[in-house]
Amino acid sequence: MPRSILATLGALAIGVLLALASLQLNFPTGWIGALALAGWAASAWRRWATLEKTTGLDPGAPERIVRFYAVGTALLFGHLVATLAVPDVDIHVGNGNFLAIDSWTMIAAMIAVGFVVSKADDIRDERDETIKARGTKAGFLSLIAGLVIFSFVLGFLPPIEGKSLTLFMAGNIQIAIVVASLLIKYAVQLLEYAKDTNANCAIGDGE
Repeated sequence: MPRSILATLGALAIGVLLALASLQLNFPTGWIGALALAGWAASAWRRWATLEKTTGLDPGAPERIVRFYAVGTALLFGHLVATLAVPDVDIHVGNGNFLAIDSWTMIAAMIAVGFVVSKADDIRDERDETIKARGTKAGFLSLIAGLVIFSFVLGFLPPIEGKSLTLFMAGNIQIAIVVASLLIKYAVQLLEYAKDTNANCAIGDGE
């Protein structure tokens, strides 16, 4: 569990740094994020294969997939938040920066690597379905809460400030809320897997 938390937080930080670096250097950095995501997936799978052969404490296929999507989503969320936080930057394609291209590059990499990852043995049991349901519920509730709060902000935003919030920016903020809800979903699933693993280890120690 500590590894998955550190990997997710690290991906979040990398996403932020890639967006800021792209703006400072006026250079596309999305391919760096794409390679980092693919490299992490390959390294993690090798480590889990070693654990499977040595200790048998490797995460199951469903948990591995959740870990991958948690890292990928954190990378995209960090990049998106940093992009939206920079004032007076038009992120439309062709407006003097590579932020949109970088974002789509990393999304493409996540889809491609995710397709390969999903081909792994994905046999689910009742535990996996329960954990998935809890994560989905947390993600759905956070999505609704985020959209409701944003709706109130839009409704009560002072006119002077409201003029600077374009429809395009509002749309991107809503996308950020959706991505955040997905990140919460995967985080809850990882926590549930960790709790279940700890409980099983405690039972094993007791025996």
